[in-house]
Amino acid sequence: MEYSTLIKRIFIIAKSKWILHILKGNLFSLASFEVVSNLKEMVPELHYIIDVGANSGQFSKVASYFYPEARIDAFEPLPNLYSKIKKTFENKKNIRIHNVALGNENGTIMFNKNNYGHISSILEISSTNKHYPKQENDLNQIIVNIKTLDSLNLIKNKTKGNALLKLDVQGYELEVLKGAVETINNIDYIVIEANLEELYSNQPSFTKMNNYLNEREFELMGMLDFNLGDKNKYIEVDLLYKKTEKRK
Repeated sequence: MEYSTLIKRIFIIAKSKWILHILKGNLFSLASFEVVSNLKEMVPELHYIIDVGANSGQFSKVASYFYPEARIDAFEPLPNLYSKIKKTFENKKNIRIHNVALGNENGTIMFNKNNYGHISSILEISSTNKHYPKQENDLNQIIVNIKTLDSLNLIKNKTKGNALLKLDVQGYELEVLKGAVETINNIDYIVIEANLEELYSNQPSFTKMNNYLNEREFELMGMLDFNLGDKNKYIEVDLLYKKTEKRK
């Protein structure tokens, strides 16, 4: 285990109730538990969640526990992970799983599938990225379907209840937002994993991402989690944005 990862896990366990849930038989991802438990404190009620970059379904699993009445649409383009998520939630009628990538176009796109699924991305890992162990960077490319959120009309004309968009797509978040211009008009909160260093080639800077959200009347509400990299640098942060009142 990387030293930085060990430090983070000790920190989370020391400050959270994750271990109590494990003892009760609730097997939650530690990182996702940190994000969603902090989210629950800041946003007590959610009625609809769009989970983009669902990976193995860990975020949706914790979210469905803390927000049991919420409907969830989860998106994961990798076929092996999609099958895993589908099996996990086969008895959850309020959770729908979609085997598709999201972005700013409709069609197909080349996807970089890494050994460690969490760092798989449409973007290539940057040649200057020193934070991912070499064995995790081994990859193969596959073709996946891609759609825009707006083309799916998942949340058109929302009239009540809090809706959240969660984005964890390894540097491709801005492209997803560009394909969700109409969708985010009906979104109240956005959780986004922001990269603080160039982890992927051609990824937007944090400043660019933050400005894009601010221009659409979303303001930073707080940090939910963080990831440490080489030499214990903060390389990724999970941030919560809230739509300002004047936009609602």
